Amino acid sequence: MSRRVPCRCPMTLTPLTKGMLPRRLLLLGLTPVLGLVVAVSAEGQTTSGAESQTASAAPQVLLRLRADSGVVGHYKFTVRERQRLVFDLPEGDPRVSLLQSATEPRETRTEIAATVVAVSSDTEDERRYIAYWLGYRLSGDQVQGLSPLQWDSIFQKVGRSAVLRFTPRGEPRGVQVTSDAVRPVAQALAGALSGLAMSLPADSVTQGSAWEGDVAVQVAAPDGSRRAVAVHVTYRLRELRDEPGGLKARIEFDGEAFGSGTEDAAVSGRYFGESIFAVNEGRYEQLMALANFELNWKDTSGLPPNHSVVEWQAQVVRN
Repeated sequence: MSRRVPCRCPMTLTPLTKGMLPRRLLLLGLTPVLGLVVAVSAEGQTTSGAESQTASAAPQVLLRLRADSGVVGHYKFTVRERQRLVFDLPEGDPRVSLLQSATEPRETRTEIAATVVAVSSDTEDERRYIAYWLGYRLSGDQVQGLSPLQWDSIFQKVGRSAVLRFTPRGEPRGVQVTSDAVRPVAQALAGALSGLAMSLPADSVTQGSAWEGDVAVQVAAPDGSRRAVAVHVTYRLRELRDEPGGLKARIEFDGEAFGSGTEDAAVSGRYFGESIFAVNEGRYEQLMALANFELNWKDTSGLPPNHSVVEWQAQVVRN
């Protein structure tokens, strides 16, 4: 009988409705259903005039990142990763107590604040932005890093800017910096962007439309290295609403992990969340993504068979 012991590039690096989404159940909102009125003539013939009027009433929008220059806004990026290692050991195995400390849950939290400015690009196939670092903090269990004040001092010496590159459809192409001193900040931002469901549809869409894309969520392996969990995501335009600030698109998304980018781990799990996109301004206002993964490690480096249970959360808010 066995039991599981709970445990706890150049330098180019690949990237809410109101309130937070506490859990997946809140994502299951009801989509308004357009009724069809069918009129039957005296001769028993059916007309489709009401149906065509209903279809033509649904607005079509093209969702794209802005192409002009100007201040996009002040953004805060937050990524939280909580992970525990589970060993598959038989009942009474003496290694249970020896490995107890390795099975304690561990959590890290990354926070980045930046002012983002859109700049002109040499090609229509790219959107380019300058991010001016306002602050950076890495905290959590067994994390030893510089304080926000120390990072601010570094920014003052080597410069605060980084170049962010995207496709017009919001897919990240990398983060570029000019100093090795701020490489950790660039890596953290690139990792966050790569795991955010930001892909926009290829063509114009209307309320209820769906499209697909992929993201790569960065998680820690037991040896301290990073792994990219590949997730295939389905997006749905749940709502278009006119607000004083312009037209807003509420987008829901969910997906399933299909790979870890390496042969040493088999991965499974779900990914879901929601975002608000400002249509006229061509920018994201808010985005939250949540994920629950399980990675079964094939190469355990001398340890007993084990797997990692990962809870991952990322949030972007424009202030």
